[in-house]
Amino acid sequence: ILGKLRSPNLFKLTTLRYDLHAVLPVFPDDREISTLVNANQLARNRLYVSSIIDIIEFLVSNELPLRGTIDSLESRGEGGSGLFLSLFEYTLRQNSELAQAFSTIPRNSTYTSHDIQNEVIELMSNIVTEEIVKDIGESWFTIKVDGTKDPTGCENVSIILRYVDQSYTIRERLLSMVSTKHCDALSLTNVVLEELSNSGLCTDKILSQCYDGANVMSGREGGMQKLLQDKLKREVPYIHCFNHQLHLVVVHAMSSENTIEDFFDTCNALYKFLRKPTVSAQYSGEKLKRLLDQRWTGHLDTVSVILKSLNTLAELLSELETSRTCVDVKIEAAGLHKAITATNFKFIASMIHKVLGLLDPPNKLLQSERTDLITAVQLIQHASDCVRSLRTDAEFEKLWVNCGSTEPAPPKRKRVVATSLQQYVVEGSLGQHEDNNEQECKRLYFSTIDSVLGEMDARFNERNSQLMDGLSALDPGSPNFMDVGKVKPLLDLTKTDMVEAQFAVANQFLQTRLIGLDGEKLTLEKLVQKFSTVLEAMPCVLTAFTHALTFGASTAMCENSFSTLKNVFSEHRRSMLHKRKAQLIQLAFERDLSSKFHGEWKEKLLRRFSSLREVAKFVSLE
Repeated sequence: ILGKLRSPNLFKLTTLRYDLHAVLPVFPDDREISTLVNANQLARNRLYVSSIIDIIEFLVSNELPLRGTIDSLESRGEGGSGLFLSLFEYTLRQNSELAQAFSTIPRNSTYTSHDIQNEVIELMSNIVTEEIVKDIGESWFTIKVDGTKDPTGCENVSIILRYVDQSYTIRERLLSMVSTKHCDALSLTNVVLEELSNSGLCTDKILSQCYDGANVMSGREGGMQKLLQDKLKREVPYIHCFNHQLHLVVVHAMSSENTIEDFFDTCNALYKFLRKPTVSAQYSGEKLKRLLDQRWTGHLDTVSVILKSLNTLAELLSELETSRTCVDVKIEAAGLHKAITATNFKFIASMIHKVLGLLDPPNKLLQSERTDLITAVQLIQHASDCVRSLRTDAEFEKLWVNCGSTEPAPPKRKRVVATSLQQYVVEGSLGQHEDNNEQECKRLYFSTIDSVLGEMDARFNERNSQLMDGLSALDPGSPNFMDVGKVKPLLDLTKTDMVEAQFAVANQFLQTRLIGLDGEKLTLEKLVQKFSTVLEAMPCVLTAFTHALTFGASTAMCENSFSTLKNVFSEHRRSMLHKRKAQLIQLAFERDLSSKFHGEWKEKLLRRFSSLREVAKFVSLE
């Protein structure tokens, strides 16, 4: 030991320690001399790691790939190095302080490898999930689940949670995008419950469930909605997604008449015809939309374009019919020209545009996370009333007159009198008359409207249930507003005691305040936010209101997450692991949360990263 004490290196270090004590002030927190000596280096290291996190956050939030064909820091300026290394190189050029920090970083600890990227992404996803769970707190929530297959054939299950946060704002968050090989009801139920448990959420707080109408989800005996209630051993109301139901209304109503099916077949043939290079070069009108079975809004878009560009389409087809072009094109153009210039074609297009146009606004509003179940039922009811108002002779006549400008295609052959009628006076043709055509269109008009109304009445029957009566009693515009008898079944779902005195006081208070709003219409969410301070003194009433807001009506958020899946899981990223795919989808979908890693959540992420990599001495956390 004495020999080691005589070491010249130890003597220099001891001398340096004494010199530092002589020139530096003594800090009350007793920080180590090594920290004081390397303070600048630690600050540079912190800037370096922080910049790497910022680059990763930017790429994942914007659904952009990180890696390229070359995954080497030395090749970061070359083509194929990927967006992460390219942005890293660009940031070095723009930030001289970062470039200086980079010059002092050991080349075996640059923290730019794909392993580091994956660790940062996983930490970010974990923090986002934790913050979602924290935001839910003790609130009740609705689970929304839907699934889709990615290009590799893997089933991806989107789990969305709907809840009311502490500011009484409705939130819908993507908890996870789970990959599974089994799509039966029991497997899906177990996957969802396991994901909730792993995230730290209590399944006892599930208030309702919202899925599409597939048998695996909605089955009364073996569907996921029933299995979930069996596992939880209590009632958890199931809501059939209103957007899916509205889609089924349109599909079934529009397929009830062969004439309408033929109309859409013509539209589809016209769409394909206009995509031919020789035809598209000559077409100057608005581009037709593709018809999709799973998206009825495409039918509305197609009809809208056809009505706007009908004359342009007719002129184009007429020119192609007589032009010196390919025989197949001429024949197809002649057939399409005859079809779209028929009198009933424009009438059917106008009729469908009228009906679907009334269903489009509620369809869009239902996709908003702000739309609660009460509002959804009201939207459907108003849309149904609007469609019912079309069922009059006056509305038909108005539509028929507007479509009278379409002239039928001229005959190709000159009409001659049959030889068997040479000895007779022919006063008119024996074919179909205009009056007969009008009568057929009138029959089609009323039949289509009846089909739509019948489908809507059959499918949207939740408003007649006991649950809907309870929710409606919490609507300020309802004649049964604050009726304790109707609200009680809603509170029974969560075993909340009904306190009639609180409802009586709240009813008197709210009725008085609503009168003084000068006609201002308050949604249920705004009402709760506006009077939350008063309602907090009546917890039973506040619980009923928050329950009503928690019930969702659509799985549109699940559909939106599938769009994120498509963008993230692009053609050149098919080799990524399911875990990384799920994390990237969540971070991109919850962009408003991911952006916080650039600000208020940066410190938390740095500490997690330092703890994980044991680089606390590499990155200053003070």
